[in-house]
Amino acid sequence: MSQRGFFRVVPLAVGLSSALLCAPAAPDTEAAALLAKHRAFVGWQLGDGSFRTMRLVRERSGEKGAILERATEYRTGIVYRNHSVFPRRASTVEDSGFTGNVFWSTNDNGFTTPVYGELAKFRLSYALLMNEGTTTLQGAAGPSVNVDGEPAQSVRLEVPHADPVEVDVDPSSGAYLRAVVDPGGDEETTIRILSYMSVAGEKKTIGSFRIDGTPGTYAYTKVAPNAAIADSDLHPPPPRASWAFANPKAFPIEVTAQRVLVDAKINGVKGRFILDTGANAIFLNRAFADRAKVTKLNVSGTALGLYGAEPSDTRRADTIEIGGNVLSDVVVEASDFTSGDYRGLDRQNYDGLLGYDVFAGARVSIDFQAQTMRIADPAAQQADPGGIDILTDTSRWIPSIPMTLNRSIAVNAMLDTGDPGAIVFGPDLLYKYHLRMARNIGVRAGLGSVECGNIDTLQIGPITYYGEVACKLDTDLITGRRILVGLDFLRHFTVVFDYPRGRLFLEPLR
Repeated sequence: MSQRGFFRVVPLAVGLSSALLCAPAAPDTEAAALLAKHRAFVGWQLGDGSFRTMRLVRERSGEKGAILERATEYRTGIVYRNHSVFPRRASTVEDSGFTGNVFWSTNDNGFTTPVYGELAKFRLSYALLMNEGTTTLQGAAGPSVNVDGEPAQSVRLEVPHADPVEVDVDPSSGAYLRAVVDPGGDEETTIRILSYMSVAGEKKTIGSFRIDGTPGTYAYTKVAPNAAIADSDLHPPPPRASWAFANPKAFPIEVTAQRVLVDAKINGVKGRFILDTGANAIFLNRAFADRAKVTKLNVSGTALGLYGAEPSDTRRADTIEIGGNVLSDVVVEASDFTSGDYRGLDRQNYDGLLGYDVFAGARVSIDFQAQTMRIADPAAQQADPGGIDILTDTSRWIPSIPMTLNRSIAVNAMLDTGDPGAIVFGPDLLYKYHLRMARNIGVRAGLGSVECGNIDTLQIGPITYYGEVACKLDTDLITGRRILVGLDFLRHFTVVFDYPRGRLFLEPLR
């Protein structure tokens, strides 16, 4: 399937907008009055015909006015595409959008992935907020609040098929001062609305805002209502990195007790790498990257993982050859693996981690029992493999699938071939969702002194596993109902990763 194969625009988008705008009238008269005041303040609402399209230019500025991001937004009703350039990251580019049917995102290499699950619900609610689609939703008035010194009235809005939104309304003007998407949920995000700007005459739209937890201030510098927007403006872009699929056959890998190891060549230089679906990019040991003459892009940053943070720098590899297949023109990260046990790499001097970008534009099969791997052109694949076919969310560059813990807790499981254990979870599952484990078994190798135990059950579709080891880790990377499922669990299956179509196939080993 091509990167654009899931793109469909208008009919489904119109149907979705109609369903949202035809929601029953709010029974709460106080909430209805506040929403009406907001609608009068901005002078329009999504779907009323005021704006068929909108094209906006946005900047995100940091300290001392430094530009962190420049973006162009294309909107056609609820359908949109955001094109962002990051000047301080070697002008790397990311895109995201909504087709009216599927949300999607791209990474630095331009690989496009469909967005499913909880993040898709969040994005729909966020898009309604930014496109003045909230004023016909059902609302319930909440308490009076104070937003940066200004009195406001809280209204909770229920969004069909998406996350609720809590808006704090200035009771005198009707302006939204603050909005919280998914309040109390796993995707909770606070948007502080700083100003509104004129669009056409007395009509307004959000002009500047901040997002808690994201550096900088967002401000729109240009807006063109009813601008000409072609379908191509809304499409995901073609990837900037590209595969040459020369070998569709399986090739050998090594599956140890803790790792999946793959031999590959970077710019023609051979190395040994950990195959790591839990890595959101390709990471190279800095010494190896220097030896392979991987081009520096003069961008520094931080690589985050379960094992802590390490400085990294962004580079571009000309070629990455794996099993006779070649990925070209690839943005990668380089870190010093010798400065510590980086990401738990066993002090084996591995040359890197093969993460998201290896999987993003290909269909990758791993047979843990036969210790083989296959990289294939997703457009050339016709028949689906056997096993359980699971819709997979790769929007955070790590494959996530729905599972059920202890027969009752629905979780989003991030599949991490780079983690040697079975299950890792954050404190929310214990204290917020009341996960119970059978017994404490103390320390897990690589994680230090953490609370571990045996869960009762873990279910994937029709398959149930019993007594898997699970460990609690205090980390911001695993929050809410998310869990990380590592190699000890995945080795029970032959796995086919089909990121371009957002699918995963799990076939239990016999």
